[in-house]
Amino acid sequence: MSGEMVNLDDTDWAIVRCLQRDGRLSFRQLATQVHLSPAATTARVHALVDAGVVTGFHAHVDPERIGRTVRAFVRLTASTATTRSVAAAEEIGREHPAVQEVFLLLGDADLLFYVEATSLHELDALVTALGALGQTATSLVVNRLLHRDDLGERGPSAG
Repeated sequence: MSGEMVNLDDTDWAIVRCLQRDGRLSFRQLATQVHLSPAATTARVHALVDAGVVTGFHAHVDPERIGRTVRAFVRLTASTATTRSVAAAEEIGREHPAVQEVFLLLGDADLLFYVEATSLHELDALVTALGALGQTATSLVVNRLLHRDDLGERGPSAG
């Protein structure tokens, strides 16, 4: 079902919001919060997973608590924006432990890397490796002002 839009009703949205706040909820706890039976809640969650709406259950880790205090975005404009250069940059991202996410872009850059590094030295090693593929621009993160999880309720009936 990749790429297909899935229509969610108010109950599905309630389940999604609850799971985004706490993916460790038991089906019984979730059922209480969304006013369904545990069996109906279990079926709904499995349907959301099967439809690709819920893609996993993750622990959110504070990068600073594990020594990843240097956060940055690194943009790469490849010298030749070919499938080969994009694949090479993606491979650098997969192999470098500080890279958390890689995005393919349209616009003035080709790729965007979100990085959580242990030091400026580790960040520099990544930027140097990417620099062999084209021009890089790095922006250090000073502070996160907003994160979707911090907003609480959202969805069509959330207000």
